[in-house]
Order: sequence, then structure tokens, then C-alpha cells
Amino acid sequence: MSNSNSPYGYAKDGKVYLNGYFNLPTREIGVVKESEETSIQYFTKRFDLAKQKVAELTREVNTTPNKGSFLMKLIHMREYLEKFDGLGDFPALLATLDTLEASIGVYVEKNRVKNLEIKKALLKEAEEYRGNGNWIVVTKKYKELKLKWIKTGSAFKEEEEVLNEKFDAIVETFFQKRNRVIEEKRRITQERLDRYAFLLEKLKDINLLAPENAFQIIKRIQNDWKMVGKIPKKEFVEMTAEYKEELNKFFGKRRQQSFKNPADRKREICEQVEKMLDLDEPPIEDVKNIQKEWQRLGKIKHPNDKEFNTRFKIACNELFESHFLTKQARYKFEGFEEKTFFEQLKIKIRLIKESIKKDETELSMMNERSKPPVRYDPKQPPQPFDLERLNQINKLKTKQRILKKLQDQLLANY
Repeated sequence: MSNSNSPYGYAKDGKVYLNGYFNLPTREIGVVKESEETSIQYFTKRFDLAKQKVAELTREVNTTPNKGSFLMKLIHMREYLEKFDGLGDFPALLATLDTLEASIGVYVEKNRVKNLEIKKALLKEAEEYRGNGNWIVVTKKYKELKLKWIKTGSAFKEEEEVLNEKFDAIVETFFQKRNRVIEEKRRITQERLDRYAFLLEKLKDINLLAPENAFQIIKRIQNDWKMVGKIPKKEFVEMTAEYKEELNKFFGKRRQQSFKNPADRKREICEQVEKMLDLDEPPIEDVKNIQKEWQRLGKIKHPNDKEFNTRFKIACNELFESHFLTKQARYKFEGFEEKTFFEQLKIKIRLIKESIKKDETELSMMNERSKPPVRYDPKQPPQPFDLERLNQINKLKTKQRILKKLQDQLLANY
């Protein structure tokens, strides 16, 4: 061998060339630096790197159980060798790769047979669970089968497509059906929750409004409550606790009221609404409910019934007038809530005075229209006009009481 040549290449005109092989042409792989001989030796030595990489790949293929994963590495190794700059027996290295590829091909072929058997078995197992209605068990099973299917390699191409289609159809059909069932259960549960909530609100309304047929309605609610059906334990416990609380409230009131005669109850109600007059903002809804109970009590045979009625009417009128006055103050004066108590009192006094002045004018006009004056006879029911004038007088008296209270509060605090 010439110092400037090699069985695999040569140096010429300051460049180093690799001889062509197979269908690859002769190509330049480097330049001469010190001498042609030295350059030939360098690229001959460099070929050892290519041999080393092929040897490493051969060892990996021969020692790994999953040989199929090396097919792409073989392709990349071929490309690497075809572009590698070195002088040596590249056809021998490529022949080694051919041998490796052939062994991998045999392995892949065997593996595809094995994968085919595994996937057929998985498909059969999936079919066996198709009609099972135990959603929890079958869901878990199909997730396990799906994971095994994914981990199993490919079978032969034609059969792989058919197997995948059948398996996916079974699993997908199951989960679609399961989701429909879950959705239907969720819908039913929500309907039951809404039904429980409706009955609970109805029960609360009974306790607030206390209609005459309350007991019959409560019995129907109790019966309906038993018929609603199962809901999640947490919500059922919470709703049942509230339900029992409302029932206890109703029957507690019923027991309490059953021991009182109507006169005692009227006296008790009068004291209740009169105490509300001392509140800055009386609970007006409670007052309305109390009025309904008062109406149900009706007239009673008791020497103090007239007194009770008068006391109740005066207190209620004042409560409603005070409530309206506060609403009016909030509406007409922006930021009313942020003002001091002193400023709020002054605003209310100004508004009530204006209202009293307006009502006094209205009463004066009524008096003029009632000429000649009609003598009031308590034994005779008042005529419509007299009743209207009487209501106007009572309204004025109510507002005058409120005005005095507000003025007293102003003097007492400032």
C-alpha cells in the first residue's frame, strides 16, 4: 500500500477521498494538512469510531428483550455511516447492520404473532364484560384492558386495524352507555334535591304564614317527604336536620297555642307588637304574619277584646308608618345609611312634618265637603265618607305620635 493511498481511499491534490461503494460515489472526506501519509493514517484511525458505534449497537440489540425498538436506530446508523468521514470497510459495517435488521425482523415477526394472540385474548375478555351492568367493576376492568392493549405492541397490519376497531368500539360503547346512566342518575338526584328543597320551603312558609289548614298541609308534606327517594348522604343529613327543625317549630307552636285561650293570645300579641315599636327597624314581614294570626283569632267574647283590637291596630299602624318613613328617607336622600344618627333623625322629622301638613290639608278639605256636619252615632255603622275621614284622622294621629317620638329622641341625645 502506498503511503498516500489505502484500499478504501486516496489523497490527491491536497484532498483525501473515500472510494465509492455499493451505489455511493467516491467522495471527498477531508484535506491534507501535514502530509498525505499522515492524513491517510488519520482517516484510517478515525474509522475505528464508526466500528465502535456499530459494535455498541450490535451488543444492545443482542442483549435487549425488546429488539423491535432498535429499528429506527438502525436507520439512523445507516445514515450516519453513509456520511461518516473515515477510511475503512464500510460495506462490512453495513453488512453487519443488515444482519442485525434481519434478526430484528425475525423477532418482530414472532412478536407480532404473540401480540396478535394477546390482543385477541383481550378482545374476547372485553366482549365478555359487554353486557355486565356493574358499572364500577366493569369500568375498572375496561381501564385495565385498555392499558394492557396500549402496552401490547402491534400485530400484523391488516389484523391490527380490525382488532383496534372492534376493541375501541366495545370500550367506547360501554363508556357512552355508562355516561348516559350516570347523567340520568345525576338528573334524578337533582330532581329529588329540588323536591326536598321545595317541600322544605313550603314547610317554612307554613311556619311563617300559619294558614288555617296548616295541619293538613303539614301532613301532606310529611307524606311527600317520605316518597321523594334517595339522595347523597351529606345533603340528606343536612336537609333532614333542617326539616325536623321546622317540624318541631310548627308542632311546638301548636302545642303552646293549644294551652292558651284566645284572650290570652291577643294580650300576648299586643305586647309583642308594642315591644316592636322600640326597635329602630321592626321586622315588617313578622308584623304581616302576626296580622294574619290576629285575623284568624277574630272577635272573642271577652270584656277586653275592644281594648286589644285598639291597641293592636294603633301599634301596627305606627309600625307600618315608621317602616314607610325609613324607606322614603333612603329613597329621597342618597347615602342616608352613611349619615349620623342625628342627621337621620332630622331627615325623618322633616319628612314626617311634610307628610302631616299634607294630611292636615286633606282632612280640612274632607271637613268642608261634609257640610252640614253629620253627627256621629256609634250605634250606626259609619257612612263611607265618615269612614274615610276617620281613617285620615287615625293616620294623622299615628304620624303625630311618630313625630313626637323622633323629637324626643333628638332632645334626649343632643
